[in-house]
Amino acid sequence: MVETTPESPDRVTERLIVLLRDPQPDTRRTAALSLGKISDPQSISALVSALSDPDEEVRQWSTWALGNLASSLTKEALVGLVQQVADPSDSVRQAVVLALSQTTISEEVIQVLEEAYTISNHATQLTIIQTLAQFEFPFAYALFIQALKSPDPLIRQTAIAGLGELGDPRGLLVMRTHLLQDSNVGVRSEAAFRLGKLGGHADIPALRQAKETDPTPNVHFWATWSLEQIEFET
Repeated sequence: MVETTPESPDRVTERLIVLLRDPQPDTRRTAALSLGKISDPQSISALVSALSDPDEEVRQWSTWALGNLASSLTKEALVGLVQQVADPSDSVRQAVVLALSQTTISEEVIQVLEEAYTISNHATQLTIIQTLAQFEFPFAYALFIQALKSPDPLIRQTAIAGLGELGDPRGLLVMRTHLLQDSNVGVRSEAAFRLGKLGGHADIPALRQAKETDPTPNVHFWATWSLEQIEFET
């Protein structure tokens, strides 16, 4: 029996990069998935190119693979990944959120996200806000404030959550305002919860008002919980 010599990791990566351009979508998908598992930095350029593949799953797996290579991504690769927040596929956009959560996003990339937010539809705006909400970048504050003007309640709720993660005291007034005035119960509940995590004595009147006057049990529950947290700490 003749034994074959295993291919070197570099050679395997090279072969998979070639397969990313195969005519068959299934082959390209498998190649992207395999490159993500191997996580060889030499595949980054090819994976960024695959982000424009006509097949949705190829783009999704290429995005996932780049997330696995987060520590090796160049600025150009990061920008290419960020641009995928405008992908028409929800599964790809969600893969972008997960991939970006593994990276160290620079201020330049955040600026790209801010510019993209301004010109994007609601679905893309939601992905951008979901992405930023996973990081504690002070310069994301302005975009969260902008997002709170959105007619989409899920975008507003995610923006409140993002402000909560930032821990910026300027966000407390915004949270109190949305607790008492926002039309959506999810947004009001999020604001009540975040005030309990971050707020202080100045937030008690708004929380008491919400507890006594909000017509929904969920807001009542979180306002009550937050009051207990603040009163216990003070």
